[in-house]
Amino acid sequence: MKKSLLILSTAAILFSCKKDKTAGDFTQTDVTGTAIVKGNVSKNVVIPNGGSGWNTNGRVNLAGVTVTIKVNKSSLYPGSQAVGADVYSGTTDANGNYAISVKTNATGVSALLTIDGFNATLDTLINGVTKPGLYGTYTGLQTTIGSLQIGANQVVNHNFTASNLTSNPQTIAIGSAVVTGSVGMQFVLKSRATPTSAAVFGTTVVPVPAGTKVYLDFDKDPTTLATKRYETTVDASGNYTFNLATVSSTATSFNQDASLWVADFSRTRDTVLVVGTGTAAISGGANITGKAGVYNNTTNFTSGVYTSEIRNAINLSYTSFTAN
Repeated sequence: MKKSLLILSTAAILFSCKKDKTAGDFTQTDVTGTAIVKGNVSKNVVIPNGGSGWNTNGRVNLAGVTVTIKVNKSSLYPGSQAVGADVYSGTTDANGNYAISVKTNATGVSALLTIDGFNATLDTLINGVTKPGLYGTYTGLQTTIGSLQIGANQVVNHNFTASNLTSNPQTIAIGSAVVTGSVGMQFVLKSRATPTSAAVFGTTVVPVPAGTKVYLDFDKDPTTLATKRYETTVDASGNYTFNLATVSSTATSFNQDASLWVADFSRTRDTVLVVGTGTAAISGGANITGKAGVYNNTTNFTSGVYTSEIRNAINLSYTSFTAN
């Protein structure tokens, strides 16, 4: 009897093991993989045609352009109830190239590729030198990539072509003008009529250190027809000079206004010692270092700066000081 029970138990165990191995339970697997979408992005430029004319079909590569790819989850997982989308993005490198890895499947997905547009000048390229031209718009690209499959890389290039946003209102004769002045900062003045007299306090303006930056925003550059920023530095006496490209006063639609400014300036507000009055005044010794703080930025303005004009004494002075 015991022998029979042992045989039956052994058979049951064997049957159980065999059932586990042949049950064939379904195991879900991920059938997705990746594909690479890559390409080159460039824009058109004006180039000499080898004779006396010009072509607008020259091309230069564009860096920093954003490229985006969107894949709907319903396309990635067909037959499922998946919602939403996966979005991938990248930017073009110094040679205008991009490469974006996209998750896809074996049967192929539909992907929407977008290359951002932008506004810029339509430039002229002569012997490797770029000359900015009129402002224009460069329309981006939005296209559908069909059947993007695992391992099946695709190439999508785009060449931007400019459409002018502005045009020269007339034949413009470009000349030059000069804006010059000085930049100073307000110090405390300690003066006395004689070395033994009581000190009198006031303020005085001294030149800022050499190398201090001065900025000028010119409201319409005659080449780009947009605001142009100039930058220069002062010399040891605090003086600056700007040479501006401008037009004659007879040109229409050109105000030629110049806004000048200096940025916040971090330093000490010192005291200047003076003995005597008028032409007899002499320095009383080394300046006294004051509290550290910030001189707040200051601006000046001059309008109608046309060809051959010299605008001098357009001075800027740091007077508002906030101690630390």
